[in-house]
Amino acid sequence: MPSDADKGVSPNDECGCDYEELGYSWVQGESDVTVTIPVPKGTKGKFVEVVFGVSKLKAGLKGKPAVVEGDLYSSVKQEDCLWSIVDGDKLVLSLEKANIKHEEWWDCVVKGHPTIDMKKLKPPPKQLQTLDDGAQATIEKMMYDQQQKQMGKPTSDEQKVQEAMEKFKEQFPGQPLPDLSNVKFSGGQ
Repeated sequence: MPSDADKGVSPNDECGCDYEELGYSWVQGESDVTVTIPVPKGTKGKFVEVVFGVSKLKAGLKGKPAVVEGDLYSSVKQEDCLWSIVDGDKLVLSLEKANIKHEEWWDCVVKGHPTIDMKKLKPPPKQLQTLDDGAQATIEKMMYDQQQKQMGKPTSDEQKVQEAMEKFKEQFPGQPLPDLSNVKFSGGQ
């Protein structure tokens, strides 16, 4: 039976992990990963070595073993990756995820390093305006329908059925109404 340790370590509040024993920490968003490596105070760019590849990363101080080196969890947009020295004591690497169309949360930066427990990951909620138009429309319809139900009013689909019945009555006065209870409406408004 697998132990809790086999599931991974708990993620930090920013969907990454603090690897004190490996000498770096990382955080991630939907489209990026940021790795922070502590370096001696006063470190200048000429004292660090950073190599970004599409699927590989190497970073640390020149002349010393790399702090982070190996195959990345997933590919990155190499041309959009950057590094900088922050406050003179942190080497900060910014990696742009290549697979942002399909929301992908990494469980580690470099394969073989400890993974985070993805069941404990709490990504920030998406803002409605960041979704595509179709997704926004679907969510807005769902929210409207939920609000209508809470007020005991008809949902948007039920309103469409009522409108269709009214049109039928106008066009065919005196005729029996058809049963539209099983009609499903799709598409726009």
